[in-house]
Amino acid sequence: MNDPKKINEKSEAISIEFQYYDKSTCSRCKSTNDSVKLTLKELKQAIKDNHLKVRLKETRLPESKIHLSPSIIINGKDIEKIVNKNSIKNSNACVDCCSLAGHTVNCRTFTYKGKSYDYIPKEMIMDAIKLSAKMKSYSNSGGNQR
Repeated sequence: MNDPKKINEKSEAISIEFQYYDKSTCSRCKSTNDSVKLTLKELKQAIKDNHLKVRLKETRLPESKIHLSPSIIINGKDIEKIVNKNSIKNSNACVDCCSLAGHTVNCRTFTYKGKSYDYIPKEMIMDAIKLSAKMKSYSNSGGNQR
């Protein structure tokens, strides 16, 4: 039987919202989508062990909000603010979205552990979930403890 004392009240439910402009054409959105799916697959056991429930919502952004793409919001907080509280949202021209929109479009970029990305890497999502859920530990499919 589950011991209610072991369940962290703030971590019982994790709400993850993946915001994107176009997952079928934009390589940034596709790569972030892949990162989300891999993260949830690799953390499946840790999520269960920590008595968490994950709700994933995918939101297609209208062209007026394309500059927010891609984004991941965990429990109402932007992923960059979770893993790096002093981060500033950055962006650069996204060739795929420029083609889709028919004009110059800047989409988000991300800095994680000193490296710049045009998409949200799996490791960044894992760390954000761990921090948001206050998980004691988790392991990825390679068996490495974090």
